Amino acid sequence: MGTTRRVLLTALPKFLLSRSTGLVTRIPLPRFARRIAYGMFARRYGVELSEMKGELGDYRSLAEFFRRPLRDGQRPMADGPLVWPCDGKIITSGTITGDRIQQVKGRDYSVAQLLQDADLAARLDGGYQMTVYLAPKDYHRVHSPFDGELIATKHIPGALFPVNPGAVESIPDLFPRNERVVFHFRLPSGHDAVVLMVSALNVGDTLVTAKPGTLAKGDELGQFGFGSTAIVATPKTGPEIPDLPRETAVRLGQAV
Repeated sequence: MGTTRRVLLTALPKFLLSRSTGLVTRIPLPRFARRIAYGMFARRYGVELSEMKGELGDYRSLAEFFRRPLRDGQRPMADGPLVWPCDGKIITSGTITGDRIQQVKGRDYSVAQLLQDADLAARLDGGYQMTVYLAPKDYHRVHSPFDGELIATKHIPGALFPVNPGAVESIPDLFPRNERVVFHFRLPSGHDAVVLMVSALNVGDTLVTAKPGTLAKGDELGQFGFGSTAIVATPKTGPEIPDLPRETAVRLGQAV
């Protein structure tokens, strides 16, 4: 099944499908239709509408609804040096060893390839990583998991493979192959850390909202469209990220 899925996903016209989906989701809906359309989507995917800021009718298009903000106070930041950057489920987490991050059990990929920066990858070797999958039901914004200075933001073009569990198991080097944005931070300790927003099928329109400068834990970095993956890497001096079971549910702002 894995080989068949890999062949089909590789052959799929992913950019065309993603751009077409993006155009459709950005079509403004009449106000009377918004509650019906978004309500159907929420029931289909299990969206928690009580956390949403405003009302369903406030969002002009499905794309706006995907990026919906939370009501004030929904995700308070926990004490400590590191919090989860988004809602979602763990794909992998734990240590970075020999320039490799585990994608799934028995398969890993290069940090240097992921970042397109061998020097930065070397400074993160021996550190820690978390890879979190955001499903369609999740809050689609990614926030800084720590205090630090955002030094630079880099967009890396790439493919748009899906990042659901089946695709992660089937596609080698999936995350370094997909389009992504790298947020390069300098921590208060003086060490480097990174946050990545990895695009996916139907999520080729990642919006960066943060600008270089000093950011506090919980400040917004960017917004996804439909659902995708966030990766955080910290140096060996910490903050540490534990090795957690796959599919562990996490929530923005909770202590790691």
